[in-house]
Amino acid sequence: MNAIYAMAQVVQAIERYHTSELASAAKHPLCGRPSVCVSTIRGGVGINTVPDRATIEIDRRIGPNDSPTAAYDELVRYIAEHADLGRCQIEHDPPFMQSLGLSDEHNSALAERLAKVVRNHGQPCELIGVPYGTDAAAHSAAGVPTIVFGPGSIDQAHTADEFIAVDELEFATEVFYRIACQGLD
Repeated sequence: MNAIYAMAQVVQAIERYHTSELASAAKHPLCGRPSVCVSTIRGGVGINTVPDRATIEIDRRIGPNDSPTAAYDELVRYIAEHADLGRCQIEHDPPFMQSLGLSDEHNSALAERLAKVVRNHGQPCELIGVPYGTDAAAHSAAGVPTIVFGPGSIDQAHTADEFIAVDELEFATEVFYRIACQGLD
């Protein structure tokens, strides 16, 4: 059996899970809905050899109140029920990283104080949630009030031509300098 053909079934099942199951999942007011994305696929050793192995990696994003273990188990169960693997067997490695989404529940006061500093420097500031991961959730889970702030756009982050506009870097430097000197009071 061609492992890439079988893996294609798994990839399609994951896509259906994202577009059907997660599309109706509870939506966090700032972070939105959970998501899943197949982000890498590898298989085969040569053009004239039927592949006996194929590997994918996925990115599963969850909300601040979701359980990483429950999310993993639910996706594994969905794949088992919805991917026609024929005689191929599938192995699931545990996630190499598990984290919750960053909740605003205990961080909103800190975010409001930072927003005031930004506004005092003449820039508009809106408190929003975003669908990407940071180490901030781990700090917050440890009881440290945590927010995410910095220059640049996520649209340019982690790309081949990643960049930050110089004026955004200068503005963030001014804000961080003010915080270092005067705090967030």
